[in-house]
Amino acid sequence: MISESLIENFRDNLKKILVTGAGGQLGKSIREVSKEFSELDFSFMSKEDLDIAHPEKIKEVFDQEEFHYCINTAAYTNVEKAESEEEKAFAINAEAVKNLALACEEKKVILIHVSTDYVFDGESKIPYKENDKTNPVNVYGASKLK
Repeated sequence: MISESLIENFRDNLKKILVTGAGGQLGKSIREVSKEFSELDFSFMSKEDLDIAHPEKIKEVFDQEEFHYCINTAAYTNVEKAESEEEKAFAINAEAVKNLALACEEKKVILIHVSTDYVFDGESKIPYKENDKTNPVNVYGASKLK
């Protein structure tokens, strides 16, 4: 769920929002919610449209359109399989995201990166906050943290 304060900020400042990973569960959910906000200009790109593992593809997209925000939902999400595909999980969840972050920094695009509670160990008795100490207990969590 997108918070109302974030939507208000978008309404006040937005020209265009890029959503990466638009073919996945979270990307599809954002696409559905976006229909309620016709004044916001979303551009949805699936892995087929923009594979963030390739910096040159990111550059092409960012050179073609001016974005003010990028919501990254692209991710390797198979928690169990990440244990046997560690290199692939890190390549997508860390290195590819770094490519996107660098492009956003260069173009002055605000990056909103979606992570996971798997970066924590689950031992807390109270809900986690963004700035709590991380301690992933599996490859997937470690790849998202990096």
